[in-house]
Amino acid sequence: MSAEEAAKEAKRAEIAARVAAAQAERQKAETLKAFQEAKKQEIEEKGTSYYGEHQGITCDACAVVPIFGYRYACKSCASHDVCESCYDAWAGGTGVMPNKLAKQTLSTNPVDHSFKLYKDQTFKPVVKSTGGPSVKSAPKLKPNDNCACGSGKKYKKCCMNSK
Repeated sequence: MSAEEAAKEAKRAEIAARVAAAQAERQKAETLKAFQEAKKQEIEEKGTSYYGEHQGITCDACAVVPIFGYRYACKSCASHDVCESCYDAWAGGTGVMPNKLAKQTLSTNPVDHSFKLYKDQTFKPVVKSTGGPSVKSAPKLKPNDNCACGSGKKYKKCCMNSK
């Protein structure tokens, strides 16, 4: 009976390990999906004109297509590109660089990767437009100029000290 109970206990432990691994994999997939949704939501809120856009380029870490904002390319690996968020998470080799797509074999050792900011000739960062012409500012008053309030006094004696 003892050997039979030990076999059952080993089988239970194996099943528990498989369940834990499946739960971890599901959690990882849900985290990735939530990250992608948050990224899409951020892009929709700010609009694509706020970012630069790299058409047809996929982030190898988070699988966002296309890459918005800065694009970082590995000097050592062919076709290994990451977005600005993933590069920041990588923290210059001290963080974790996942390979969610697994389309290519990549080393997980930070020493093997050296990323540089990729600047394509066609990439033009677009800034948010201001809505209209800017308002011209009034000329700066000096202390000995006549006050703008119309009192006839010098600015330093009238309104300069009240502000």
